[in-house]
Amino acid sequence: MPAGTTAEARRRRALTTPLATFDAVADIRPGREISTVRDLVAAPASLAVCGTPAKQLTAIFLAELLDLLLKRSEPDQRLSDFLFYSLEAFATLTDSAASANFHLVFLYRLSGAAGIAPRLDGWHTGAVFDLREGTLRDSLPMHHDFVAGSELTALMALSRANYRTAALLPFDRAARNKALDVILNYFSMHLTSFPSLKSLEVLRTMLD
Repeated sequence: MPAGTTAEARRRRALTTPLATFDAVADIRPGREISTVRDLVAAPASLAVCGTPAKQLTAIFLAELLDLLLKRSEPDQRLSDFLFYSLEAFATLTDSAASANFHLVFLYRLSGAAGIAPRLDGWHTGAVFDLREGTLRDSLPMHHDFVAGSELTALMALSRANYRTAALLPFDRAARNKALDVILNYFSMHLTSFPSLKSLEVLRTMLD
């Protein structure tokens, strides 16, 4: 994105905040890794026009995480459709509780789009979830990478939630952070680790 201090440069920066969606004309040329864009127009449901400070904080966190997950990925229409659908849903959420829980529902649904969805069929009292195998089991595995009790209950609740029902998740800040730890741990085992998410600690303290 061309730098500058003009009104047009400021408008471009406003339309391209983290996870904002927009239409533009891109100048794509063979052999050039970076393409310039022009004629930016914000999408009707974009975080650039529908975002609140809390949503922008969540967007910064998810943008940082997605950058680590997707920088080496091949084109994937299913994943692209999921991302654009999710961002439109997030931009138009008006319930503060739904917005605070959005990143958890998003990451759980992202695991399915990425082909690593947890297998939670057959849940019953006393079951444990093996993070390495991504499945439920009746007994403790021979390692410490598993969740049970309240953490598994939170994971089961996420598996049934969508963006419209995210407000109904019974999470306070502590439960939300614990659920996020479980999801990030699961992603780190199956896709990539997140050793230095700079926005994570800010997100933990801000979303109630």
